[in-house]
Amino acid sequence: MAATSRVRTTRPSASHRKSVLRVLRYVIHYAALTAITLFCVFPLIWILKTSFESPQYIRNAQIQWVPHQFTWDNYREVLTNPRAMIGRSFLNSLLVSGVATIFSVSMTTLAGYAMSRFRFRGKFIFSVYLVLINMIPGTLILISMFILLIKLGLVNSYWGLTAFYASGGIPLATWMLKGYFDSIPVDMEEQAMIDGATRVGAIRHIIAPLALPGIAAVSIFVFMGNWNEFMAALTILQKQELRTLPVQIINFMGFQRVEWGPVMAYSIIVGLPVGVLFALVQRQFVGGLTAGFTK
Repeated sequence: MAATSRVRTTRPSASHRKSVLRVLRYVIHYAALTAITLFCVFPLIWILKTSFESPQYIRNAQIQWVPHQFTWDNYREVLTNPRAMIGRSFLNSLLVSGVATIFSVSMTTLAGYAMSRFRFRGKFIFSVYLVLINMIPGTLILISMFILLIKLGLVNSYWGLTAFYASGGIPLATWMLKGYFDSIPVDMEEQAMIDGATRVGAIRHIIAPLALPGIAAVSIFVFMGNWNEFMAALTILQKQELRTLPVQIINFMGFQRVEWGPVMAYSIIVGLPVGVLFALVQRQFVGGLTAGFTK
């Protein structure tokens, strides 16, 4: 009887101990995720707060977590000041980023499909190359690309920056789309080809509709990278009327004195289109990126 009672008393304690450890593990995980989220979001919150702050309070040595005097003057300064050139710069960024994204995704969709479906000599080496080339700093590629654009006469032209963006986004986009095409069963297009469809017809009517979430996710990823890029736009487009939004922010800041309120307002306006786009397609974006790893 004593042994039986001892067993009955120890089993609940072991189960209780496991439950406590499980809850503690969840608490630690969520606390760590919360800390990481706050660490990433805090700069954006501070930029947003500064964009609504009056100049005299921005330079105050005492830290203020909320605007002491809420004002729209910083945004009004950005939208009405001719030196900001926000309208022209917005169109420049939209044109270059959009056209480069279309070129990149068009080429990488076909390349990703070929990498997924066909076997050819050197396929593994080429796959490793696609991964390794993304580790090379963009400034190193920019030097040789700039020399090439000078010889082609594409410096200070939209086509020069578009070519740089389109070529720069190909390796990673190809690898991402290759993983997504791997998640689509080969049997579906083989069945269509048995029924009389050509490979192009199978791609058009079966594979392309199924691959749309992945293509959309890669398109958004490439577009956001092009929209926020600074160094290549600063180097290739040197004329004032050709500047993109990230470059125009630096020129709007000035060199002797920086008005941080309008600069932060400018930054919010630059990031707003991409933020809204990501918020609208967030589910499709995450689903498209992760679908290639579920096979």
